[in-house]
Amino acid sequence: MIVLGIDPGSRRTGWGIVEQEGSRLQLLAMGVLAPPAAAALPLRLVELHRGLSEVLAEHALDAAGMETVFHGPNTRSLVTLGQARGALLTALGASGLPLSEISPSEIKKAVTGRGGASKDQVASMVRSMLGSSVAAREAELSAAARRDATDALAVAVATLHRQRWERALAR
Repeated sequence: MIVLGIDPGSRRTGWGIVEQEGSRLQLLAMGVLAPPAAAALPLRLVELHRGLSEVLAEHALDAAGMETVFHGPNTRSLVTLGQARGALLTALGASGLPLSEISPSEIKKAVTGRGGASKDQVASMVRSMLGSSVAAREAELSAAARRDATDALAVAVATLHRQRWERALAR
């Protein structure tokens, strides 16, 4: 199964693609959608939609997972994040790809075993689960972009974890 994980943001949206065969996880691709910071919000939203649409068209995916909105530093930034998620959800909806929306605590628990894990602990476990290919791909990104892409990989791993449990319950 091949899953796209998305860590949404209006300035930077991380994405990562992970394949699971049996119990083995493999990183296939990762990156960040980063519209021009000086662009007006409507133009950034168009860029997020366009960028995710390109990622969706380039990869043969079975499902996607996106982190849910949980809180924001203020109402304005929370609304802006919601608008960014809307642009991304529109691209996903147009693709017909099944989507799981996953809370930050579920992502942390799936990756580290603890819902209250720190971002550093999550990143460390993602690197451990996916091997040296993560470090090689991270080296191509800025520090800020690296965090977003690694968070997206954690979303992909959590999506695979959730789907495994859903299939087991269905049996």
